Amino acid sequence: MLFVELLVPKGMFDEWERRVLARRLTARRLLSPGDGTTPAVDPGVMDLFDSLSHVVVREEEVWIAGGTLLDTPLDGSQEPWYVVNVIVGLWGREMSEHLVSRITAELAEAEGRSEPRVVVNVIGLPEGGYGLRGRVWRSSDFLALIEEATTGSAAQVPDGMVVDPVCGATVPLEEAVILERDGQTHGFCCTHCRGHFVRESSAAGAS
Repeated sequence: MLFVELLVPKGMFDEWERRVLARRLTARRLLSPGDGTTPAVDPGVMDLFDSLSHVVVREEEVWIAGGTLLDTPLDGSQEPWYVVNVIVGLWGREMSEHLVSRITAELAEAEGRSEPRVVVNVIGLPEGGYGLRGRVWRSSDFLALIEEATTGSAAQVPDGMVVDPVCGATVPLEEAVILERDGQTHGFCCTHCRGHFVRESSAAGAS
C-alpha cells in the first residue's frame, strides 16, 4: 500500500538505470529488513502490499539544488540528487523511520557510496483519505484485509522478537506495542494493530 515517487534530474540516468532504481524501491524490498534476517512481514501480507503498491520514476526538466542548476553530467563529475516521496496510507508515523533508512540504503547500494544525496518525504494520509475499489478505505478496513492475508508462516521467531498476531510483522520485543490479555502477552508492530486485535477479540467474546 505504498506509492513511491522517485524524482531525478533529467538526463542523469538512462532508461535502464531508472528501471533498476524503480525495482529497488518496491514494497517487497522496502518492507524487508534489508540485512538478510527474518522477513519483517508475513509472506501473505507482503504479497498484499506488493499488489497495492506502485513505483514511478520521474525526470525533472529543471532542478536546482543548493543554488546550483543540475545538468546532465557529461563528464560524470556531478553527483546525482534524489527526492523520494512515499505515500504510505494510514501509517506514516509508524513507518517513517524504517522507510527513510531502507530507501537511503537502497540508493546507497545502487550508487556504491555510503551517503547518497537523497531527501525522503514520508507522507501519511488522514483517516478516510484513501480510496480503493471505488470506495473510501479506513484503517479498520485495511487491518481486516491484512489479517485475512496473513499466512501464519511457520518460520521460527528469533530470540527477542515477537510476531504481531494481526499483520504477521516480526518486531523486536523492546519496540513492540504490548498488550496483556487473559494471562497472555501479545506484541504488536503499532497501536493500529493492537486496537484492531482488541476490537476483534472483544467482539468475538461478546458473540
